[in-house]
Amino acid sequence: MSDPQSGERAASPVEPREDQSRRHEIQARFVWGAAAGLAGLLAVVLAGVLIRTVAGNRPIGLDQAWLDFLVGHRSDFLTTITLALNLIGGPIVMTIVLTVVALVLFLAHRRRDAALFAISAVGATLCSQTLKFVIARPRSIDQTVQAGGSSFPSGHTTMAAVVAVILILLVRRWWIWLVAVVWVALMAFSRTYLLVHWLSDTLAGAALGASVVVIVWCGIQILAPPRLPTADRVA
Repeated sequence: MSDPQSGERAASPVEPREDQSRRHEIQARFVWGAAAGLAGLLAVVLAGVLIRTVAGNRPIGLDQAWLDFLVGHRSDFLTTITLALNLIGGPIVMTIVLTVVALVLFLAHRRRDAALFAISAVGATLCSQTLKFVIARPRSIDQTVQAGGSSFPSGHTTMAAVVAVILILLVRRWWIWLVAVVWVALMAFSRTYLLVHWLSDTLAGAALGASVVVIVWCGIQILAPPRLPTADRVA
């Protein structure tokens, strides 16, 4: 007489192979995602090299036209908002905020998310500061607030993009996309409004921050993939 459970036992060895195939498919997506992030990072580096070598660190594209437009359109309201963003998006406040968030996530046993915040913030900062040192692009002489260091890329916009993209990845809601895009756009605008960055600096900063987060996110998924949900079994 045949065992009624023999069919289940015969099918069980297939499940690990299916899970393995599914895991490989997921990892392949993250490999392509990491490659896209790396391409974005290299594009920012190439843009900086071209600005330094070909353009001689002078304004490119719409840089000068955008600066001239902002010089002719000043208001107390916009100045107040951009000065606030200058403080909020500065290295001191952002370091404190990101450190606290990473620590809270770690204590809440969300260590992968904590690692995403910490590694992305440190990685983006190192990339930004390295490019600033290598490219050494001068800031506009018309800047309305004191800003040290070089102009390319915008550090404020880089960190704004880091926070925005992480939130998009962790909170899968349509309104997060809206908030994230507005946040990065406001930070980029504030840097150019205060005349401490060229338009191309802020675009490069946004691309840099987003690229670093994508690389880190995909790297975490590849090196420490989450467990696949187990299929329900018949008792």
